[in-house]
Amino acid sequence: MHMGKYQHDLRAKIAKEAKLKLSAHREKGTNTSMSVFEVAKLLDSIRTTETNESFDNSIFFSVSMN
Repeated sequence: MHMGKYQHDLRAKIAKEAKLKLSAHREKGTNTSMSVFEVAKLLDSIRTTETNESFDNSIFFSVSMN
């Protein structure tokens, strides 16, 4: 498997798991066991994944890979 494809799949998996955890957290409301810091970490992982994906799709990434 191509390394770029592997990294993309790994990032997508991390983002998907973070979104699922946040969804469960949202459903539980005040009965959740997650701390503010855990929620922030999940949100950061989603945002980082989205930022990396947009960078990977940019022309600068394409040029750097050549």
